[in-house]
Amino acid sequence: MNWPSGLAVDASGNLYLADFSEVAVATQNAPQNEPGPPRFDVVSVKVDYAGTGGAGDEFPEHGTWRWTRIPLSFLVRYAYHVSLEQVVGVPGSFQGPQTAFNIVAKMPADVSHERFRMMLQSLLADRFKFVMHRETRDLPAYTVEVAKGGPKLQPASGQCEQAPQSATLPPDRHRCGVVEHHVQIHDDVIGHGYSGWSVSMGDLAAALSANGPVVDDTGIQGIYDIHVTISTALSPAPSDDPEERSNREFEYQRNFTAAFQKQLGLSIDLTKLKKRPLPVIVIDHVELPTPN
Repeated sequence: MNWPSGLAVDASGNLYLADFSEVAVATQNAPQNEPGPPRFDVVSVKVDYAGTGGAGDEFPEHGTWRWTRIPLSFLVRYAYHVSLEQVVGVPGSFQGPQTAFNIVAKMPADVSHERFRMMLQSLLADRFKFVMHRETRDLPAYTVEVAKGGPKLQPASGQCEQAPQSATLPPDRHRCGVVEHHVQIHDDVIGHGYSGWSVSMGDLAAALSANGPVVDDTGIQGIYDIHVTISTALSPAPSDDPEERSNREFEYQRNFTAAFQKQLGLSIDLTKLKKRPLPVIVIDHVELPTPN
């Protein structure tokens, strides 16, 4: 599922706070105001063969996006807004811990999610010579269903704006039809969740799909204002203990499921997968990135 923004995720999927201060910003790429697809103002891409776990942010913070040892599959996932299961055809030479990439990118601080993804697509095309096509395939997916007792959904209030994804709105204003992810950390507890104004059940499923496909099976039509918060204990560091990692995962699953059932009357079982037709990104060609 979506991990809280600004937290790190290790190779085993553990949440922890990370210090990215050792990552250095390097060379310049195409300026933002040049014609054509949007590109990062400044970007550094380096191949990393260290073979150790990496970490990074899902979305830029204050105009900077950093990832240490990001695999190609993660880069494609963020660029095309799909789950890892929806990235197909990663060459063997780009798999495993032997090949990953250290990336630092600079861009305007108010960049939208859509524009950021377009910048990543430009980075893949420019530096990795990336070529892909789209298909639909049957894949295992999580499903959003109506929980026992029925839904607890609030009709849309209309307190949002019909603004294009490329437009940036002030923090106190919200875009209609978009489910936003939010996170707060108090002591050792992460309070993160999802808020959306005038959103459908399909919009909610799409917002939950970053770390695994999620499909709307509720049958609920119409649009609603949605707000749900999940509280999870923050892990101070990644763990090498399989039992501890399992306990953390089970705790997150329980908290996640309970929050959606209690607050929205929806059931999302993170222990069950069902086959559903889903769009996939098929990699046709990719090369190691050109030097900075």
